[in-house]
Amino acid sequence: MVRGTIRALCVLLVTAPALLTAAEPDPLDFSLGELVTQEVITVARKRQDIGNVAAAVHVVSSEDIARMGVTTLPDALRLVPGVHVAATGNNRWAVSVRGFNGRFANSLLVMVDGQTVYSPLFSGTFWEALDIPLAEVDRIEVIRGPGASIWGANAVNGIVNIITKWARATQGRELQLTAGSEDHGLVYARQGGALDDGHYRVSYQGRARGTSHRVGGGDGEDAWRTHRLGLRMERFLGAVGELSVTADAYRNDSEDDWHVPNSAAPTLVTASPFVQRDQGAGLGARLNRVGDDGSEWTFQGSVQYVDKAVGDFLHETRHSIDLDGQYRFTAGRHDLIVGAGVRYNDQSVVGSNFFQIDQENSRFGLVSAFVHDEITLLPDELTLTAGLKYEHHSWTGNEWQPNVRMAWQVARNHMLWGAVSEASRTPARVEFDMSYAPLAFPASAPPVTALPKLTRFSNATALRAERVRSYELGYRGQPGPTTHVDVTAFLSRYRHMRTLDAPMLYVEGGWLVVDSALAFKGHGITSGLEAAFDWQPSTRWRTRLSYTHLETRVDALGVSISDSASNFYMRRVPRDQLGLHLTWKPRTGHAVDAVLRHVAELVHSDDDRAPVAAYTELDLQYGWRASPSLTLAVTGRNLLDAHHQEFDRDYMPSVIREIERSVHFSAQWAFD
Repeated sequence: MVRGTIRALCVLLVTAPALLTAAEPDPLDFSLGELVTQEVITVARKRQDIGNVAAAVHVVSSEDIARMGVTTLPDALRLVPGVHVAATGNNRWAVSVRGFNGRFANSLLVMVDGQTVYSPLFSGTFWEALDIPLAEVDRIEVIRGPGASIWGANAVNGIVNIITKWARATQGRELQLTAGSEDHGLVYARQGGALDDGHYRVSYQGRARGTSHRVGGGDGEDAWRTHRLGLRMERFLGAVGELSVTADAYRNDSEDDWHVPNSAAPTLVTASPFVQRDQGAGLGARLNRVGDDGSEWTFQGSVQYVDKAVGDFLHETRHSIDLDGQYRFTAGRHDLIVGAGVRYNDQSVVGSNFFQIDQENSRFGLVSAFVHDEITLLPDELTLTAGLKYEHHSWTGNEWQPNVRMAWQVARNHMLWGAVSEASRTPARVEFDMSYAPLAFPASAPPVTALPKLTRFSNATALRAERVRSYELGYRGQPGPTTHVDVTAFLSRYRHMRTLDAPMLYVEGGWLVVDSALAFKGHGITSGLEAAFDWQPSTRWRTRLSYTHLETRVDALGVSISDSASNFYMRRVPRDQLGLHLTWKPRTGHAVDAVLRHVAELVHSDDDRAPVAAYTELDLQYGWRASPSLTLAVTGRNLLDAHHQEFDRDYMPSVIREIERSVHFSAQWAFD
């Protein structure tokens, strides 16, 4: 099938140019001057050129997303240096930065337009519930390394800020349709228009995705159905400033299959397929005002309602309020930003025999304040940045998160930078008052015990915030007029990492229960190198190469279950990743993209399981701008293998699945 797919793409490449006679300039041609002048706002909560930023930052533009032919946010992050993306099925992903990967990765802060979307249920992101239309994404700013001095809790190893397009940039009507072997149907429709002194956008996206196959054969039980309605409005309010309002409502149904412990079953587990339903709504507002003296005020807030039903295993409902504001001003050589915020959660979690909850209802939150000062030591040459964030969380009390950075412009378009940062991760609800029992084992030979064993993980008796201190050194610059290089080396030391205490044994319901409580006693180190090389020899060719090397080490406590838990938490990542993205535009209105990905075998900690093998995959896309209002594309993904595995088991007893080769076709119409 792979040869047939590649042959079909080549035929389209050869024959399609003859169908196009338009000679107008191609609006998607590359701009060589944009290599180091991309704008970012996530590093310091203000607009900066990427060439002047003292941080490991990478921008995935809307054009990058379109050229990669991806249809989900996690897939759009695959080529970012330092980011680990592994699909655990057609509707589940493990996404992290600099280690600690898993579906419940909790050291990466994810935001949409500066508003956090992480789940306090486990301090991470349910990517299947965050099915934002890629057609509305302006860019994704990815910060590797701590960003807590600006953004606060959970920005431990990195930040992903998904920045959506302004309503004024999405005027008129648009329809996009995608159909293929993976996404059976994906539809996006948009209507944009003008208001008095402003603009609006209303949109809908729906998706129907099929199932994969599990390792060893059989249906993966991982179909996915989504619906999302969105609204965005901007309006100029004169001297008051500019107001933007966003609202959305969604419902996602994603299938899964857990093998749940059952002492009456011959194999001690029972297959339990179910549907996870995520639904909710959100409303956000942002007011930005620039003063005559150049000072800037920003206020933003959001309210969210979340209803998550994990089959009959768990049901969460949550109301969240998030408010923050900041003030930016200059004083001599100082560019200062001060701000404060508050976050409040009213959460109800109903458990089952699998999940046990000590207290169904819980109200918790945090208050915070920060100061960020960028000091010009030598104009256009040397800059020192210092920041400090204070947070008080309901469960862990006070946390101080400092950051110091230095940027040295050694020459025009050549910058060296270094940073020392600290950050913390606040505990999640699953660590506060929840326990679950995912694993079952046969009885040992008498006289040890005649009962099968049930492994249970209980909530921690004493909560602590996980801490990291990170050291970074980087270079970013243009060795030549058509090249851009970005290299970062880092070392991070973790303390108070989540692990397990020595277990307690007791008999319950026909099981010998091995009950281990969560503890925050682990220590570890990660270190590595991240590199990106961008070469644009002409407006028709572009080559982007990325490489990541990661080393992990856990400081052993001498308790086997504690050390095993620390390894499992930290080491499910590849030591090496390599990505190559080639774009060729043979003529106006035509583009061919090839994306090659190599992921080394996962560093694994389970002695009884082989590590997930290394894999190399190729994606190809041919795009044709048939007219100013119509764009067509055909995309083949994972073409080198019929199927491959990207991740192993996680904390939940889900089946292990393989990702399959796929092909999809898409069409985009702009009606006016």
